Amino acid sequence: MLRFPCILVAIAAFLTLANAITIDPDLPDGVYQINYSRDRDSKVLALTYFDTPHDVNITAVKFNGNRKFKERKPYCMQEDARLASVKIETNFMCADDQLKAMNMLANWCEMAAYVQTSAMVVAIYNDMLWYVCNWATSYDFKDAHASQRCSKGEILIVDGVLDRCGVGKRAELYFGGWQKSYGRSHRFGDICAGKEREQRQH
Repeated sequence: MLRFPCILVAIAAFLTLANAITIDPDLPDGVYQINYSRDRDSKVLALTYFDTPHDVNITAVKFNGNRKFKERKPYCMQEDARLASVKIETNFMCADDQLKAMNMLANWCEMAAYVQTSAMVVAIYNDMLWYVCNWATSYDFKDAHASQRCSKGEILIVDGVLDRCGVGKRAELYFGGWQKSYGRSHRFGDICAGKEREQRQH
């Protein structure tokens, strides 16, 4: 069974800003699982690093997804108020690095049993990143389908759906009832907007 090493790294590498999380530009490439508090402040409680490859093809073995992604409308994150005072182009994307980040997240999903409650998983390659967010606060482990999972099959479909916002552009696919979202962005933009919108509704 394929396994990967875990290293606890500095929580300060992630910053909580107005219920969203941005990525420190100096954080090394890799996959990170971030556990956060369940209150509206979404404070980071723990961060775990995974040295997950982008250049291997890990085949789905446990879970291929069971949601009708193509029927959903993506959230196009073309503007970011948090960057109003930052002199950078917020919509820039690098296709090759983005593909590598997507493959890293897909491989992590195929190796992991599930995404922990109140957690997100972010794959970073250079300035590009892919992520899956889960803001469910509890699992009934007596139900085999209760835990939140992610998969390469889902990610490949989601990538095509997100292209409705523009090929390679920042975007997110949000499942409010399932308390989960997939997205792609870069280090300078906030992520997990679905969780933020969910909190505003309650």
